[in-house]
Amino acid sequence: SSGVQKSQKQWYQRRVRALELPGHGLSQVAPNLRPAEFIKLFIQHLDLYEPGVVLVSTDDSNSDTMEYLIRYSRSSPLVKGYINIDSAKTQYTDMQRITAESVQAQVLFLCGGSDGECLTTAHDWSRYISSSRVHSFSNAYREFYNEDPVVFNTILKRFLEYVAKST
Repeated sequence: SSGVQKSQKQWYQRRVRALELPGHGLSQVAPNLRPAEFIKLFIQHLDLYEPGVVLVSTDDSNSDTMEYLIRYSRSSPLVKGYINIDSAKTQYTDMQRITAESVQAQVLFLCGGSDGECLTTAHDWSRYISSSRVHSFSNAYREFYNEDPVVFNTILKRFLEYVAKST
């Protein structure tokens, strides 16, 4: 039992790598490289596959990270988790949603309880991704992570612990 706890503790204490996707923030758009490809190359270049990757994205980058998850989760089974904060974009086709059924990673969608669009699309995605769940912050709209940071951080911690146990 202590070996399992030690293994989980080691997994949970991994370092965080922050990535600014091309065209987001202050970075330039990569002319011939889709953001999903950029994420794939980033993970490969830094050899982030051991013991697994948990992607976290917010707002505008969610569509890019969802694309990465849909395209590469089958060929990159070591992506263990995905946290989608504040927006589950709706621009995907039915075929992409069906393809999402192949996602093996644990997925957490976080939405403000007053953000009907986010909740609707998050619940729609969760119908296709069997290993996903949706959490809403009651009485909050978009910046729920600022409104109740203790609850927000507790939910993230519990999700990461859950992902660590499932590896």
